[in-house]
Amino acid sequence: ENIKLVLEAAGASLKDVVKITVYVTDMDNIIKFREIRARYFSPPMPASTGVEVSRLILPELLVEIEAIAVVN
Repeated sequence: ENIKLVLEAAGASLKDVVKITVYVTDMDNIIKFREIRARYFSPPMPASTGVEVSRLILPELLVEIEAIAVVN
């Protein structure tokens, strides 16, 4: 939802997202991310990369998502 709000504030939408990078502290969370991604994006899906990290900036965070959108 946060990505959607940021995109809308910039005059863009989820349809403009071309690349997503997902950082997780446990690769088991990638499966849940795929399910959530399918609810927000429709084919063609943006390119996606999953990266397992030892921790994120805040200890309670399990997932961090970076999205790149292209707007004409």
